[in-house]
Amino acid sequence: MNRPAAVPLRKGKAGKPGKAAEPRLSRQRRPEAMDAADWQRALRRQFGREQSFELQNLGSEPVFSDFRVHNPATLSNYRVAVRGLQPGDNFCTCPDYATNDLGTCKHVEFTLGKLLARRGGKAAFARGYAPTFSEIWLQYGVQRRLRLRAGSACPATLAARGHRLFGADDELRDAALAALNDFIASADSRGHELRVHDDALAFVAQL
Repeated sequence: MNRPAAVPLRKGKAGKPGKAAEPRLSRQRRPEAMDAADWQRALRRQFGREQSFELQNLGSEPVFSDFRVHNPATLSNYRVAVRGLQPGDNFCTCPDYATNDLGTCKHVEFTLGKLLARRGGKAAFARGYAPTFSEIWLQYGVQRRLRLRAGSACPATLAARGHRLFGADDELRDAALAALNDFIASADSRGHELRVHDDALAFVAQL
């Protein structure tokens, strides 16, 4: 098996080894050690973090929030919702995110790069996203999945019902689709905030 060539360490201060620079990926040639999906994600990460987009936080949380990504060159604006570092954790309103089945795009990668570079950003991602409200969201990928994230303030009885509908992996079971509307109404009757994102509702309508 061919081993990838070693990447030389760049020197830090006083001649000490610094952080290894990531090899630049070609848009025309996929590295043998990467599958096609990982290559395309890496290309979007590489391209997104080189951009000079403008970032505006639309919420009150510094990391796990909704952001507006503005491209001064094209005057386009997209909303990015940040929930984690894994493919499919986040969301963007751009057409590429909706169709590429990768769970990321250049706008998501630009936003993650900016947040990770800020003081406290890496620590926040390490702690994870833990809102008080619950949400039903659509995870993007080759297979799209409707998922439930129970908030820290979710009543125990409602959380138990959600567990029955969505299972141990928090993915909606096929047989539970008919009971979904009743579950949403139940959260409202208990005064618990349950956010159901627009793309999740559209996915339910398709099903």
